[in-house]
Amino acid sequence: MSRFVASIFSVALVLLSGSQPVDGGRCVGLEWPVAGPTVNGFEPTGQYSGHWGIDIGAEEGTLVSAAAAGRVTFAGQVVDNQTVTIDHGGGLKTSYSFLEVRSVDAGAWVEPGGSIGRSGWSHEIAGLHFSVRLSGRYVDPLDWMGCQGYQPDRALRLVR
Repeated sequence: MSRFVASIFSVALVLLSGSQPVDGGRCVGLEWPVAGPTVNGFEPTGQYSGHWGIDIGAEEGTLVSAAAAGRVTFAGQVVDNQTVTIDHGGGLKTSYSFLEVRSVDAGAWVEPGGSIGRSGWSHEIAGLHFSVRLSGRYVDPLDWMGCQGYQPDRALRLVR
C-alpha cells in the first residue's frame, strides 16, 4: 500500500473517531472552523505560488475552533500574522491563519470545536485562511469539510 493511500486510510480512522453524529451514525469530515462563506477558494498555481487554502468570511474577532481533535504543533507568528497548526494524526494537519488572537500554545491538545483563537483579516477580507495538508501535500479543504454521510456502524455486517 502506498504511503499516500495509507495516510488517507489513517485519516479516515481519525475522522471517524472524532466526527459528529448523523442520523445515529458517525460521519467523515472536518468541522468548519468558523461559520461563513468561502470567499477565496483553493487555487495553487505553481510550486510556490497561488492560494493553498481557502478564505472563510467572518467578522473580525469571531471564535475560531479546531476542525478535528489533535495536538497543536505550531502556534505563533508567520509573516506578520498569527497562525495555529494542528496535527490530527495519520498525516493530516490543518492550519488557521490571520488570527487576531491565539488562545492555544504549541503542545496543547484540542478537541473538535475547541477554541484556538479569534479571526482577523485574511487577504484584506475579515475572516480566516484555512489550509489542509495530507502527508505534507496541500489539498483542497472543501473536499474534507462537513459530513460526508458515511456511517460505518451501518456498513458492517457480521455473517455466520
